[in-house]
Amino acid sequence: MADPDRLADLPDQRAVFRRAVPFLAGHRAALALTVVLNLAGAGAAVGVTASIGQVIDAAGGGDRPALIRRALLLLLLVVGSGVLAWLSRYWLVRTGEHLLAALRERATAAVGAAPLRFLEAHPSGELLRRLTGEINGLASFAAGTLPDLVTAATVLLLTVVMLALYSWPLTVLLLLAFLPPALLTVRAFHHRAGPVYAEVAAAEAAVAAGFAESLPAQEQLRTSGSVPRWLERFARANERLLEAQSAEVRTELRLNRLALIQAGCVAGLLVLSAVLVGRGALSVGAAVVFVLATRDVFHRFEDLAGAIGDAREAQVRLARLLDLVRATGQQGPTGSVRTAGAMPARGELRLSGVGFGHRHDTRVINELTLTVPAGERLVVAGGTGSGKSTLGKLLAGLYVPDAGSVRFAGHDIALLDPALLRSRIVLVPQEVHLVDGTLAENLAMSASRPDRAAVERTVELLGLTEWVDTLPYGLDTEVGTRTLSAGERQLVAVARAALTDPAVLILDEATAGVDRMTAARIEEALAALAADRTLIVIAHRADTIARGRRLLTMPDGRLTDIVREAAEQFRSPDER
Repeated sequence: MADPDRLADLPDQRAVFRRAVPFLAGHRAALALTVVLNLAGAGAAVGVTASIGQVIDAAGGGDRPALIRRALLLLLLVVGSGVLAWLSRYWLVRTGEHLLAALRERATAAVGAAPLRFLEAHPSGELLRRLTGEINGLASFAAGTLPDLVTAATVLLLTVVMLALYSWPLTVLLLLAFLPPALLTVRAFHHRAGPVYAEVAAAEAAVAAGFAESLPAQEQLRTSGSVPRWLERFARANERLLEAQSAEVRTELRLNRLALIQAGCVAGLLVLSAVLVGRGALSVGAAVVFVLATRDVFHRFEDLAGAIGDAREAQVRLARLLDLVRATGQQGPTGSVRTAGAMPARGELRLSGVGFGHRHDTRVINELTLTVPAGERLVVAGGTGSGKSTLGKLLAGLYVPDAGSVRFAGHDIALLDPALLRSRIVLVPQEVHLVDGTLAENLAMSASRPDRAAVERTVELLGLTEWVDTLPYGLDTEVGTRTLSAGERQLVAVARAALTDPAVLILDEATAGVDRMTAARIEEALAALAADRTLIVIAHRADTIARGRRLLTMPDGRLTDIVREAAEQFRSPDER
């Protein structure tokens, strides 16, 4: 069995930014402009510090014209630095937001196109966390920390270059005194931060998954008395998150050692500068520049070190998001057949030696061979767990067989373009979900993208006009999964299928769990919808089974012609 590619709680973080480079396509010009603006702004900021020293030297030497020129230059640099800093930050944030918007669309599309087996293998809360929480965290980093990180790194580099031009021996002494202990501190933090932030992200995802999965099940949890058990399970996830966040705080506190290192270096620099000025080896202006620039170096380095924590957290978030794109990007069909003209509008379905299992040690369907001619009326019946619904999903291309193949009109449906497949084969599931919106908007959620007129024609064709008229505002009534009954949602699903006009229509327990009147309405709609298309009905009602031509009994895959007596064996006590 080909198990779905599982997402990792702690994905590989190596070369994560290099792996993100393909997503920069279309944004390289904006990134180049951002780099130029940032360099110009950093150069202007460093120039301000250097100009202060020149102004002091000119004032001490009594050179009035030089003092005026240098003061005007200082003013120009201050204004230019402010403008360039604003522009560079704006473009960096703007470009980052556009990149994240594109990445969000890419990840959402990848999840939407992922095979059903992949989605079923992961908690919905985990997928939701990666699609929302990780991207929101990256957006906060791009808008807040990233501009400060880039500015600090650029200004730090240019300031060191400027100090070396003033006095390279003093600059070397300063770097030797500060860099080794500072880098050791940052390295120790960096070494611990990766696993710590990864554990925090995984723990947050577990808590989010617990909430997301429990809210729809609140009624069942309360009626079964399982709320205390769920709370115990949630408490364990919450305790894991608390421990992870405590470790995160302890790790970040290690960076406070930088303040002690900076204080010692500043004190030593002041004493050394005073000695050099007293001996005439350094001008007063140069000494002032060194003191101001050194404080700026320490300040920028501290900003840089502090931002490393946020950068490591962003690295983990990006790794988790890229892991989602990777896992979903490797799923799904290759789409070798893409156009509707490449195959007929109607055709037979053929299963050849199909095998499938949800677990590696068992198979629900084994070596099933079946031909469903175009226009056939096939009913699939069997006990609970016999593989009826699994077969329906295999026929619809929602599952890829572990063995064998499923073909429509001679084409392997695993190789069909998803849009083309959905236009030819439609599955109406037993549990139909609606989106918040009007009934017309929900009906229009079809592969054919129908307009209002097409929706109205289909409602009339299926004989659903009377039902629609009973709603407060007809097609404009606001509906949702909780506002319509199970049977009414099935009617919406049947209408959606009719709007797609598929060659093959598969209904999975379409009338299960609904009253006889609604079931009859669904059956009438299906009769109007059947026309010349292939109809495969997964059913348990004897009345539904009796409407078919052939009966496939699961799990043995026995195919027989349907007669009244064959249907009677599936009649439930309530039907009798």
